[in-house]
Amino acid sequence: MRTPLPALAAGFVVAAVGAAGLIRAAVPQPLSSGAPPSAPIIVSGAYVRAPLPPTTSAAAYFTVTNTTGTPDQLTGVLTGAGSTAVLHVTVKGTMQAADDVVIPAHGKLVLTAGGGHVMIEGLFGTLNPGDNVNLSLTFTNAGTIDINAPVISYSDPAPTASESPAGQSSPSK
Repeated sequence: MRTPLPALAAGFVVAAVGAAGLIRAAVPQPLSSGAPPSAPIIVSGAYVRAPLPPTTSAAAYFTVTNTTGTPDQLTGVLTGAGSTAVLHVTVKGTMQAADDVVIPAHGKLVLTAGGGHVMIEGLFGTLNPGDNVNLSLTFTNAGTIDINAPVISYSDPAPTASESPAGQSSPSK
């Protein structure tokens, strides 16, 4: 039985496209270094400290930069690493949970060890150095921004923003 020429040509095209996909998958692709410079909110320097056993919570840190002329508000943080993610900020010298925090126009929110952080409570498993934690940040104006925070050892120095891009995806409303 002879295969009709159009079917043979279509099969060749499908095979060529599939082979190109396999070749592309085998070639290392550059990682995203964060949001495009035009993004209204840029999240950088994200990391999570590996907790010391028997602790069932871990702290996440990052910097939020508002590039716009309008204040924005971080209204929520979600993660699949634990049962809750609670934003903690220092108010008048006291650490307390916050439902939201304002990022001023052309300003920053810096969450750092010894200061503000996101407490991930009720961990679903162990977090080891080299693991990654996904965080979904919700803003009033910028919408939701997903970041990826590497887990570092409790004793390691915090990475700088240039060493640890937050792996930010495009904001979505």
